[in-house]
Amino acid sequence: MKKFALKLLVFGIPAIVFLAPPIAALKLSGEYFTGIDQLVESKEKYLIGYAYNEENSKYLKWKEVTSRPKQTILSLGSSRVLQFRKEMFQSSFYNAGFTIQRMGDFLSFLLGIPKDNYPDVLVIGLDQWLFNEKWDLKKPKSKSAKWQPEFNLTPSFKTLISVWNDLIKEKYSIFSFPNNNKIKNVGIASYSMNRGFRSDGSFLYGNQIPKLLNYDTTAYDYNYNLTLARIKNGAIRFEHGEDLYTNSLAELEFFLHYCKKNNIYVIAFLPPFADKVNERMKQTGKHTYMPKIYPSIIPLFQKNGFELWDMSNLSTYQSGDTETIDGYHGSEVTYLKMLIYMAENGSIISKHTSLAKLQEDLENKINNYMVYDY
Repeated sequence: MKKFALKLLVFGIPAIVFLAPPIAALKLSGEYFTGIDQLVESKEKYLIGYAYNEENSKYLKWKEVTSRPKQTILSLGSSRVLQFRKEMFQSSFYNAGFTIQRMGDFLSFLLGIPKDNYPDVLVIGLDQWLFNEKWDLKKPKSKSAKWQPEFNLTPSFKTLISVWNDLIKEKYSIFSFPNNNKIKNVGIASYSMNRGFRSDGSFLYGNQIPKLLNYDTTAYDYNYNLTLARIKNGAIRFEHGEDLYTNSLAELEFFLHYCKKNNIYVIAFLPPFADKVNERMKQTGKHTYMPKIYPSIIPLFQKNGFELWDMSNLSTYQSGDTETIDGYHGSEVTYLKMLIYMAENGSIISKHTSLAKLQEDLENKINNYMVYDY
């Protein structure tokens, strides 16, 4: 028996040596092995940024929406709604972005939360590719009509290998996770890149901002090179397309009807692209479905008494490429200007914000990308 135990120990030591560093990094950072329910319920200020466990971000949004009192305003969509901040509104607000991949997900989101948590105003970002069948067919359909993501506590072996590779490349170390008395950090990206979700659901781009300010060529999508390559290849959200996807149109119509029936006022917008990106798509002539979106769906919004804003061109609201995070993400400054434009042009959003304060915030912005601290 002792010999058997000794053999187990001999064979076990290498496994322990191999597993210890990545497990320590994942545990100390809160990337895995750490729940977030208590943190969310504590109302503590946090920055949650997962490097390997991004799916848990959807659970974070579900937990926040379902555990908070009803919010007057929710923003809902992909990562392209994440620059709306609570400081921009006078009514209660939470950013539920990063939860939508397909058109049908909008309704699934509402079905997955109690009706008592339905907002009075729902601000939704309608990504242009939601209307492209070639994009939609690439995304897996949900197995359930209701949106209720699960929280994943333990990493896969593949993740452990990835962590080891990043430790070897010195992207961070197991000593990279000091306590911050002002903000609770969770996840490796929140520590190593100052990147993640804030307590209001918005997203902090962290190290990307100083890189952009310093014209650092290592910034993500620098000079929009990655986005322009996608346009050329018709890949990753920029699949070529001519006609609008009829299924998406039908799903949008049903969703708007559901919102009207449940007294949710919808303000929708087509999110911005960088000017250089818009110009390249026009030059290729292979994304001709995009100009058809607004004229085709505005009747659906008018029918229900809702709003639709075409914000795909930055110049509409006096923004520009120097205020974009990458080829298809505007910055906080962009989205502040967007709200000002809406408020000045008759949107009901003016009842939930102060135009004078928004304009003052814009004048006092931190830089071309950030308006508010944290």
